[in-house]
Amino acid sequence: MTNTLTNFFSPLPQEVLVHIYSHLSLKDLLSAWHTGGKAQQRAVETVLFAKNEFEFYSSQTKILTLLANARSICNGDNNYLHALAKKFSEKMKNPQLSLSDRLRGLKLLGNIWHVPLDVTLIVSKLSAQDPGVCQAAFNCLTAMVPVMEKETLRTLVGPVRNKLNHSNPLVCQAALYCLAAIVPALEKPILTTLAESVKNRLNAPNEYVPEAALNCLSAMIPFLEKGALATLIDPVVNKIIDKDPEVRLAALNCLAFITTHLEKETRTALVEFIKNKLNDENADICRVALNCLSAIALILDKKTLATLVEPVKNKLNDQNEYVRYAALTSLGAMAPALEKETLATLVECVKNTLNDRGSDMQIALDWLTAVIPNLEKKALASLIEPVINKLNDEDLFIHLAALKCLVTMAPAIDKETLTTLVEWVRNGLNDEEEEIRETALHLLGDIAPALEKETLIALVELVKINLNDPNPDVCRAALICLDTMAPALEKEKLATLVEPIRNKLGDEDGDVRKSALSCLATMASAVGKEMRVILIESVINKFNTEEEDVYQTALDCLATIVTSLERENIATLVKPVTDKLDDPCPAVQQAALYCLTTMAPALDKEILITLVKPIVGKLNREEWHVRQAACRILFFLLAHFENDLKLKIDNASLNTSQALFIHAVADWINRINDGSIQVNEVEKEKTETMISEPPPKKIKLSETAVYPFVKEWQLPNNTREKNVKEELGPYSLPNG
Repeated sequence: MTNTLTNFFSPLPQEVLVHIYSHLSLKDLLSAWHTGGKAQQRAVETVLFAKNEFEFYSSQTKILTLLANARSICNGDNNYLHALAKKFSEKMKNPQLSLSDRLRGLKLLGNIWHVPLDVTLIVSKLSAQDPGVCQAAFNCLTAMVPVMEKETLRTLVGPVRNKLNHSNPLVCQAALYCLAAIVPALEKPILTTLAESVKNRLNAPNEYVPEAALNCLSAMIPFLEKGALATLIDPVVNKIIDKDPEVRLAALNCLAFITTHLEKETRTALVEFIKNKLNDENADICRVALNCLSAIALILDKKTLATLVEPVKNKLNDQNEYVRYAALTSLGAMAPALEKETLATLVECVKNTLNDRGSDMQIALDWLTAVIPNLEKKALASLIEPVINKLNDEDLFIHLAALKCLVTMAPAIDKETLTTLVEWVRNGLNDEEEEIRETALHLLGDIAPALEKETLIALVELVKINLNDPNPDVCRAALICLDTMAPALEKEKLATLVEPIRNKLGDEDGDVRKSALSCLATMASAVGKEMRVILIESVINKFNTEEEDVYQTALDCLATIVTSLERENIATLVKPVTDKLDDPCPAVQQAALYCLTTMAPALDKEILITLVKPIVGKLNREEWHVRQAACRILFFLLAHFENDLKLKIDNASLNTSQALFIHAVADWINRINDGSIQVNEVEKEKTETMISEPPPKKIKLSETAVYPFVKEWQLPNNTREKNVKEELGPYSLPNG
């Protein structure tokens, strides 16, 4: 019995733990790692680092970071940590990773192999005479701040401060954004001094600089002393009436950040000051006060907020439409914190404005859309009919606002109310008026994710009929609708839709052809292999059209489809896609680069290497989105460590933030590669030395110096004590 219990409570073998954990969800897997012992942690890591899916990347990064920063977790076993690092480097090949995801992973590997990022070259570019190069260097540093050491970040303060008063507004703007990024690494005394310098830029004549200064102050606010915060209120409030809308928005956001960190008395005084401005005769001041309340609403306690509802609600009847709009926006911002009864009263009040003409109706619909998540089902049900009635409004903006409102309602309303909405859609699909058919299609497409599969299947045929509508707007709406319905449909049903949609690739209307391509891309992964090959041929044929937007969409479509193709098929597509890299249209170049990014994981090393040179050439294009797309695929290619791409960009070509970024990343990856190889060689030598050394000689106890004492301890007590006393002489043991 004792043996049975001992066996029952003995630790499970590692392979058994791995088998058990392999059946857990990611959430449970992480929970097991945080609560389990070291054996359980090693088993969880085995399971976690065997996963290649994108959704596991963040957790893999967190766990490996913990192991790297506290190596005692894995008993200081560097061999084990390095083996995990090699597995993690494989995860960085995932094409779904963003630049920041991949950069974060690179920082982790650099930490493990003790290879920091070197930004010396980028910092040197801050002294360039060309303002464009200086701006590019700042933008590159800003992107790399999350992976730089604190000590390095602090060395940037001087160069950044020197550029805050630069004559070129774009350089000054870039310096402010770079400063905002490094704020968490700076000490409070330095920040207080810098805040004064930034505050002085709020009145710069160019709109780029004040907006950047406000955003920079927003980043500083959590780290400033209360006294320094109080000095920012007036200059920030003054920017709320700036002529530039971006500056006004940045000022409101900054004011909200300031309010969060103020003492209670100062905050109360500020709210009272703003509330009093609601009665100002100047409509602009009243509107600004309402916008201020919108910005700080969720920061206020419920008691203070309750005192603001009535004065704000009174502004719904103001003569000035901009004041009325600001009042609705302010009430919308307050909604999540209001009592249910108060909110229900406001909804009734706003619902009544749906009978008014003009822009107030659109404002009311926008407000209802904003507060829907905070309403009870009964209140939602009462809104369906009045909002549906606005779908037929002759004003396009009111029509779109009503559509958006209904779409927001769909997931929140009960089944019976949703049935009412579906019935309106069903009738609308058969309506004689083409505008109503188009609206019904758009609404169905938008609410499709909230509907049950059976409901969608019953509506498919009605949607398919509208593909043949002579009005291209209706036909396009039908394609968009099928696009959103496709993921919920069975393979057999999808197969019946492919041919009628393919026929639309030859439609006279370019927007219809684009919508057909997007729809086919969505269906591609769900249809059979033979059908996918046919779809590919149809898409490739669109590369020869003269319309840039159509073959741009064809490239986007191909990018979606290739993930479900065989490697051999993907390799045949490289040539037609790379040919589009030289297209005169920048949007087409961007689409081609994105398409190559999705194809790259399935391509051989030899093909990938041939792509590097033409893509590097895109890093100095004028168009930011082309440079960014080139940057993304090059970083992806560099992350394939085994490719060992020794990518070099000559100094004369380092004129854009993307070129500087790739140059720095390529250098970092090469040094990490070299560092890992050196460490591996050292570890290998240690292992070989241990193997080659003869095992230590086993020494008999009788041959050791302690043997006489051990032997003595085996004698009877009285004899042992006598002998010990004789041995020790005057230093005898105490009695007892």
